Amino acid sequence: MKHIVNFSGGKDSTAMLIRMIEEGMPIDDIVFIKVMATDEIGADYPEMYDYIEKVEDYIGRKITIVPSILTFDEVFHSRYQTGKRAGTMYGFPITIGPWCNDRLKLKTIRKHYKRYGEHINYLGIAADEPKRLAKLQPNCRAPLAEWGMTENDCINLLKERNLLNPLYNKFRRLGCWFCIKQNLDSLRILRKDYPKYCQIMLQWDNESPQSFRPASTVKDLEKRFAYEDKYETR
Repeated sequence: MKHIVNFSGGKDSTAMLIRMIEEGMPIDDIVFIKVMATDEIGADYPEMYDYIEKVEDYIGRKITIVPSILTFDEVFHSRYQTGKRAGTMYGFPITIGPWCNDRLKLKTIRKHYKRYGEHINYLGIAADEPKRLAKLQPNCRAPLAEWGMTENDCINLLKERNLLNPLYNKFRRLGCWFCIKQNLDSLRILRKDYPKYCQIMLQWDNESPQSFRPASTVKDLEKRFAYEDKYETR
């Protein structure tokens, strides 16, 4: 039986990893799924990879980085084969039931994890996430919940060890820079600090058959933020 830690670089999975090591729990591999936005650009912010190196230095072992089988750009430009959308390009995911997680992350996990044979997945799900815990599969464990650790407990554990991901200084939650579920504050930071990524999103915006958000396109948001820069900072 192999013991595999699912590591995302977020507070919960990192706190879980650190405590598992401190408690001497068995770990055969630590896996980070590197979702790819395009063939050359990852979905995580560049600072994430510096953080992974910091965690590796702290725990004294390597983290296995596995690039996603498909890129967001590749699926974005794919076309539906069946149903009422047959022949239509995917474009930005629809908010209800987005394809991102399944096509990019879960597909990669299912393929990569076959090499381990029989195994247990350790997931960073905190004690105060009942909906996620209710969906836990039989071959998965959530040590944080078993220990009664909440999300705030995870933050405190990492702060005590100077291991909280610096990206939390910018973002409340981490994830793909092109995620349709980002709040406006995150999108403002994206535009200001990562203009290259914004240009990619604007290009996707030109091609997508549906808007980035239910009531706004990327262009709409660009106009709004430009207006704020011009008038609201005076």
